[in-house]
Amino acid sequence: MCLTAAVLGLTACGNNSHTDNKNGSASSTQKQAPKKLVVKDLSASERASAITIYGAQKYKKAWQKTYQTAEKNGLSVAVKSPTAFRYIKDKGYIYQVSGNGKEPDTYYILEGNTVNFYNRKKLGSASLNKIVSYLNDKNEIKNVRKLTAYTTMGASITSDKYGVKGDNGLATIPKKLQGTWYNRRGKKLVIDAHSINGEEIHKVTGSLAPTSFDQTKKWARARMENINGIDCYHVQALNAQNFGRLYTVQKKGKNKAVATYSVDTGSCTGSYWKSVKLAKANVDAKFASLS
Repeated sequence: MCLTAAVLGLTACGNNSHTDNKNGSASSTQKQAPKKLVVKDLSASERASAITIYGAQKYKKAWQKTYQTAEKNGLSVAVKSPTAFRYIKDKGYIYQVSGNGKEPDTYYILEGNTVNFYNRKKLGSASLNKIVSYLNDKNEIKNVRKLTAYTTMGASITSDKYGVKGDNGLATIPKKLQGTWYNRRGKKLVIDAHSINGEEIHKVTGSLAPTSFDQTKKWARARMENINGIDCYHVQALNAQNFGRLYTVQKKGKNKAVATYSVDTGSCTGSYWKSVKLAKANVDAKFASLS
């Protein structure tokens, strides 16, 4: 994939469209100025692309190299756990940005509206508002959107120099499972993009470094499985002695619930609803057995 070639092709077409304009006025096919970037409207991919281009222009060197490589190969963004980077004091997930799929020296951390830039060590910070304003002023809008089209969020980038060796990054939990759920006793089941009740879900294909136990004690691996026609999210803690647990979204009437199952027996072990009231109202709800 070569983004530059695609751009050249578009430019050639644009030039040809002006040749029949006899009055010297702008061609009706001439493209209007691109719509400006707005922080609140940015997708995750647009945000990562904007941050990468700003980093390349502001900090040069490694960030510039990452951007130039990404223009040819696409941008890969892996999400890493802060527990794996002991020397970093900033709070939040670590976004490693790579132009070739290999572990980079360039990464950033989002703390609210603030982006902290790193190249092995911290380089500086900027607000998303400042980054977007800068890129709009520099007419980098098209470049942001061009890179966005070839950006992969949640990419697998294996840690070797940074973090826990063998970690490929955080997995993204299926959207339908995400949210805060309750059982009839008021117990919460909190599922966000990368964790379940604080246990992080990682993409781990092999074994991790033997010295990483303290950092990985709240880590798990997961995969989707279809059992008896039911889509299940199979979660197993790293180094667990059991087979883990299954999470499914099931519907009773108009209401959805997350039903949990034992991998060992296939029996339903509990159900969590959008409120305690709903959980109590559905206390007798029956869920299909997976065994």
